[in-house]
Amino acid sequence: MKSIVIFFDDKNPKYKNEKIFNGKSALEESVVWAENLCKKGLVSKAVTISGADSVSELFGKMSSLCIEESADFAVFAWNDLPFLNEALTQELINTHLEYKAEYTFADGYPYGFAPEIIDAGVLKILYELSKANFSEEGKKKVCRESLYNFIKQDINSFEVETVIADDDWRLFRFSFDCGSKEHFTACKNLLPLLAGKEKLSVNEISKIASKASGILKTVPAFYNIQISDFVSSDCIYSPYCAEYSKKYNLDALKSKNFMPYDKFAMLVDKAANFSENAVIGLSLWGEALSNPDCLKMIEKVLSYKGLSVFIETDGLFVTDDFCAELQNIQNKAEERTNGWAKIMIAVQIDAFSDAVYKSIHKNCRDDAFGAAVASVSKLCGAIGANVYPQFVRMNQNEDELEGFFRYWNEKSNASGGNLIIQKYDDFAGLLPECKPADLSPLERNVCWHLRRDMNILLNGDVTLCKTCLFEEIKGNAFENSLEEIWQNMDDALNHHISENYCEKCRKCDEYYTYNF
Repeated sequence: MKSIVIFFDDKNPKYKNEKIFNGKSALEESVVWAENLCKKGLVSKAVTISGADSVSELFGKMSSLCIEESADFAVFAWNDLPFLNEALTQELINTHLEYKAEYTFADGYPYGFAPEIIDAGVLKILYELSKANFSEEGKKKVCRESLYNFIKQDINSFEVETVIADDDWRLFRFSFDCGSKEHFTACKNLLPLLAGKEKLSVNEISKIASKASGILKTVPAFYNIQISDFVSSDCIYSPYCAEYSKKYNLDALKSKNFMPYDKFAMLVDKAANFSENAVIGLSLWGEALSNPDCLKMIEKVLSYKGLSVFIETDGLFVTDDFCAELQNIQNKAEERTNGWAKIMIAVQIDAFSDAVYKSIHKNCRDDAFGAAVASVSKLCGAIGANVYPQFVRMNQNEDELEGFFRYWNEKSNASGGNLIIQKYDDFAGLLPECKPADLSPLERNVCWHLRRDMNILLNGDVTLCKTCLFEEIKGNAFENSLEEIWQNMDDALNHHISENYCEKCRKCDEYYTYNF
């Protein structure tokens, strides 16, 4: 049977042409992989698709190429993958042929080691479906999961086979491509670890990557920034009020200290330069919307296409004027390149009744519960479907979880069915143990927050993690470079890799939770 390699070129040359892979670029390495497949007789030639703006257009062009080349099936991959593996590719092709599959993929492996195999006839069917039954999916922008995401819409209609990894590497969320700074950095840091080990299997390579700090931790994906020290209530699942008073002798229920706009703007510039793609949180501690410059800060973040905004709010500062301006800011901003929405907001509701709400949000104003619920509708009217009523699950409100879920899960309500159920965090024993259920995995993974988060306090100090509150300062983001501060956190990560935990980390069970 005749087959061809089809590369997809997303027209993003920023990293795919960097010649760091033994003098070659990722683009050149992918071409070498294809040439070796040709030499082995696994494929006849390699062709490239450039300029497919939608999934439907991609299927159409792939189908046409197969017809032009009289190919029975295509080996499909993006052209920025420097570690495409010949042995795994051959196994995929053999599986595809042996079981007469229509679509074959590698399951459980890190992205970037394996292509996808798809029959020419199926490509024609997918193109037709993308114009008719699944036209909304067909209109979507091409992404790295486009083939699988489209086929799974009606997966029982196709003969699908998988080559399953010896170990499941999905937990690590590895992606060895050169489409972003984060993933390019992982590729760059993997290369020296493989020197002289050319015959390693993909599983062996993955094991090496799983123990390498330079791959587990590349650049921050989530910057959580404190822009206000004020809170409207003393929430029982937050240690903030008590610890803030202890540290700075300030009452967070009365204090009105805000991060100045110019300082915040400098942080955003630094984050955009360092990470390129990230989510900027405005709610490390304090009520973000109480900052008079909050809207201006949101607009600053959205001035970078690679950055998005995330806010946790009690909803009490949400007004019609605020929502009107927020809507205007979102509408003016360009589409994001980081895979996230422009603005995402979680409203802290935590209850299904006024009484339970007040037992959790102590010292809140009388109408706080109603105002929080009403804010969801106002915010949805402003920014659409990216507003989430949030419920921190604990013993004190467990009886209200079902009511909360049933109400907010309805598509007809203000949030359109969006909601967040968040686990309770005792901050490594600082707060009472109030979890109604232990959700921690049987085996401990390296902490996601050490790998992906940077927490910046009002004065610019950067803590090791949120659980450290105001201690374990690794630098000041106003004074030091973010790269330097990020490197100062490497020791803690290496301790986690070697399973050598400090007392605080040993007690903490936030290691398996994931922000962005």
